[in-house]
Amino acid sequence: MKKYLYFLAAGMMIASCSTNKAPKLDDPIDSIAWVLGRSTAENLMAGPFKEIDQELFIQAVQATLNGEAQPISDSIYHETLDLLMRVAQITASQQDDERAQEVDRRQQEYFAKLVADNPDVKKHPSGFYYQVLKQGTGDNAKYASLIAFDYRSFTMLDGKPFDQTYGKREPISHVVGKPMFSGLIEAFQLMNSGSIYRFYFPYQLAFGTQGSGSIPGYTPMIYEIELHSIAKF
Repeated sequence: MKKYLYFLAAGMMIASCSTNKAPKLDDPIDSIAWVLGRSTAENLMAGPFKEIDQELFIQAVQATLNGEAQPISDSIYHETLDLLMRVAQITASQQDDERAQEVDRRQQEYFAKLVADNPDVKKHPSGFYYQVLKQGTGDNAKYASLIAFDYRSFTMLDGKPFDQTYGKREPISHVVGKPMFSGLIEAFQLMNSGSIYRFYFPYQLAFGTQGSGSIPGYTPMIYEIELHSIAKF
């Protein structure tokens, strides 16, 4: 187990500290201890329990790690822990609802302005918006078609670049369908080979409430896609 922890921590070992106030971490196990403590503290500060007595919290950690006597019984401990978990779940659900309402409002404002400013933008029945930048003359993509395409993408509400193939890698070959997000599956089926479209996806049709990688949940996206070819079998 210890060998595994050393291997796990090798890439995140902190060699030195930037200030005299921070403790010195001498090896990977020290780094793991610090990461676990920091993660626990950040979770507390982000949740409904950030006003707890910090000294008492630290005392409870130390007593448990040292096997010392506990001031409450195991039954009270488990009952209280279950209650805290329910409170945390309810709070997280409320925060998600508030986040969804805020992003929904901003999406609606964005789309209303987008359509008002650009009459070439159309709305798809599923709920995303798109603009034809170049209309191709080749075959139309369908579900399960093997396609080759280039793309660039942005987070919609702030316009920050997310990813692209241009200048970074070869065009992508992919079958239209999952694991693409639902908006892209519908979007490709609008396109003919040789087309360039720009798509505006609400978060519900992009990476959803969970997000993906560096993209957090509730993030609407812009994709500009150039469809090169559709394989024929």
